[in-house]
Amino acid sequence: MNSIANTLDTYTHFYTDQKLVKTIMEWECGKRDDLRIEGEPLHGVLVNGMPLFQFLDISKGFSEGGTTVAESENCFAIVPAGFRGGPTFNTMNPVKFSIGEYSAMMSLCHLLIVPKNERIYNALTLEKCHLTLISEMEDLGARALMKLIEGTASDPGSIRWQLAQSGTLKMNDDTEMNIQVTNDDFNDSCKDSFNGLLDGRMDAILEECKSQMRFSFHLGTMASIGYLHMHAYLGNLLTVAHDKMEDKARKEGVPKNTPIDEVIYMMGKVSEMKSHCRQSV
Repeated sequence: MNSIANTLDTYTHFYTDQKLVKTIMEWECGKRDDLRIEGEPLHGVLVNGMPLFQFLDISKGFSEGGTTVAESENCFAIVPAGFRGGPTFNTMNPVKFSIGEYSAMMSLCHLLIVPKNERIYNALTLEKCHLTLISEMEDLGARALMKLIEGTASDPGSIRWQLAQSGTLKMNDDTEMNIQVTNDDFNDSCKDSFNGLLDGRMDAILEECKSQMRFSFHLGTMASIGYLHMHAYLGNLLTVAHDKMEDKARKEGVPKNTPIDEVIYMMGKVSEMKSHCRQSV
């Protein structure tokens, strides 16, 4: 599903909508401050015409009510948050699909890497000039995942912290949900790795995690927020939510996650695609 051919089709389809691309290019270069066409916000954009990360302060750490795990010169690494179904810690998105559904995390450790200042709508609009930024995002993602892999049970978002969660969460509809993660919350191929965290193989599984880091982007309408962000997660601890998201996307004929290497490959072709749009509008 995640082949270069399918990825190229996604890019080609995106760049056929010349009005959309022109609006995005004007926003990215600062000629306009909102992402609306004839008053209608683009996909992943709020009714005010701005994507969430354009104005939301995501710099706060856990002690300040935020979910930032690490930062670099130009980027933040945050645990996905903003869950509205019930009062999770700092609104952190749940691991369990039974609680978070399609907003649940894709693995036991899941991070978003977001540029601090550079205005980019989606990985579809990245060009060769952004390669340094993407490399920085990947490096930060790896560093932040290491913090979660090696963190203690007192470090929010870490593997040990997630395993230590227990009890129930009272949802906004007054139902109560058990928050303890179990074997049933994971992809079939990842159940053994999850079990290993509990049956005396933790050190071996944590070491395995370090070689199972994945970095991907949600292209176009697969992204819930119209502002560039990279997903960093663990391939040996994928959740049911990851599978559900991929299954849903597959029905639309596209992958949910496009690996970083495919996006980097396509960055060499985007300048020409944008040029054609400029000439046609």
